[in-house]
Amino acid sequence: MDDGRLKLNRPRLLAVPLRDAETLLEAGDGDGALLYLYLLKNGGELDMERAAAELRLSVRAVRLIAARLERLGLLSAGERASVQPELPECRAEDVVRRSRTDPDFQALVEEAQATMGRVLSSTDLKALFTIYDELALPADVIMLLIHHCKEENDRRYGAERHLGFAVIKKTAAEWFDRELVTAELAEEHLEKLARQRTLAGEIQQAMGIRGRELSPTEQKYILSWIELGFGPEELALAADRTVTNTGQLRWRYMDSIVRSWHSKGLHTVAQIEQGDRKSSGRGRESVADPAPDARELERMQKLRDKLNRS
Repeated sequence: MDDGRLKLNRPRLLAVPLRDAETLLEAGDGDGALLYLYLLKNGGELDMERAAAELRLSVRAVRLIAARLERLGLLSAGERASVQPELPECRAEDVVRRSRTDPDFQALVEEAQATMGRVLSSTDLKALFTIYDELALPADVIMLLIHHCKEENDRRYGAERHLGFAVIKKTAAEWFDRELVTAELAEEHLEKLARQRTLAGEIQQAMGIRGRELSPTEQKYILSWIELGFGPEELALAADRTVTNTGQLRWRYMDSIVRSWHSKGLHTVAQIEQGDRKSSGRGRESVADPAPDARELERMQKLRDKLNRS
């Protein structure tokens, strides 16, 4: 102790992989290091409530720390069970207490009321607090989520239609499963959705679908094709071939065409047309007369010589 140095009494109690230690030190996340050591000590399995009790943290805090460890690659997301859309109900007394003592939740309530244009009922408040406390989504992420749900509701049904918290809770669970736990990640997700919506509208017009909204199944097909890298021109061509071959727009048949192109690496109209020409060329080659082999040529030459001698 005279030289100012301190040593662990039991330095070999836990073995931390060097790469993990470097990752934690670079992140500078003390709470993350604490939860990591806790998991290492307990075999790597995370029980949120037990960890919260033993580490003297809230369940919400443990969820946030675990999400950070996932982003650092130290905790496997594959081991975490998906959150179900129906989240457990919280206690009314918890909502009242946190409404008085938690500035972030207070601000969240005010923003939700302003966005939804009404005073939240006790049921709404319990649902909002469940998202905030159970999923441990930060207040700014929940605000973005509520704005997104309101915009989607207004776009589909009009502003006069009431937006219920059942939709918000379901979307919150989906965001949690996608690990959209920061405002930056949530904004990137919303920007991606906006780009997909614009492109889906262009594809709908190119396919000749006008005067109606796409059904959920149709939307899933189009979004899956967008993910594969196809645009309006290519999908209009696929739709045209579908109608030509079947007499109507059969979505499953069109999907088989698009996925066939994808498997062959054909993602533009030029590539598709070139692929068609190659296929046609192979077809012509397959029906052409086969070239004579060497023995046949020799037989013909002998016959010609014999005729010449005669």
